[in-house]
Amino acid sequence: MSQVPVQTPIWLDMSAVVVAALGGSIVAVRARFDITGVIALGLISGLGGGLLRDVLLNQLPVALKSPWYIIAAFAAASVVAVTATQVQRFVALFILLDAAALGLYGITGANKALSNGLGVTPALLVGMIAAIGGGALRDVATAQPPSIFKRGGQLYATAALAGLIAYAIAWDAGLPTTESLIGSAAIIFVLRVAAWRRNWVLPGPIDAPSRLRVKRDTDEPVNRD
Repeated sequence: MSQVPVQTPIWLDMSAVVVAALGGSIVAVRARFDITGVIALGLISGLGGGLLRDVLLNQLPVALKSPWYIIAAFAAASVVAVTATQVQRFVALFILLDAAALGLYGITGANKALSNGLGVTPALLVGMIAAIGGGALRDVATAQPPSIFKRGGQLYATAALAGLIAYAIAWDAGLPTTESLIGSAAIIFVLRVAAWRRNWVLPGPIDAPSRLRVKRDTDEPVNRD
């Protein structure tokens, strides 16, 4: 029997902002943005997923109600801006931060949707948009195709969906909310990092009619008369 969800712990929500801002700032450094651009992209990445989530839920974005969200994103971006020479050496650092942001924003988005009375299916949708929203805005700002739309790219949205489904199952089973949030975010993180390390990708579109036609032609008996 399903449980009544509780509001996302503030520390978990803030963690999503910080890691997303760090990841966005690293992208800006690698793209050779100036210091203003580094901080701006950090803010966009750190706050973007939450802004999209709250707009979908018809709420005033939490970043506009509490100054601490903006302060946290600004502080994280500033750290990267003043350590640019060191940070840009670590390509893996961006992947780890991006995977953490994907998990944290996805799970907190789904939980907030459930807390506001939405069903499981729309909550999964909100969680997906929150998870990939900040990264998509970051990629668009740097003139890159969003990761979710890259053909041949490693698992991204699929990793988020797997963790969100795990959270929905845990919630429906009545498991403790905080532990379910952390565990499901960890699933997304592990899947995303594993996909990067092992190059897990989904297949591209399949031309089923052509394949069936080729198979039919191959199976037809050859007339030797």
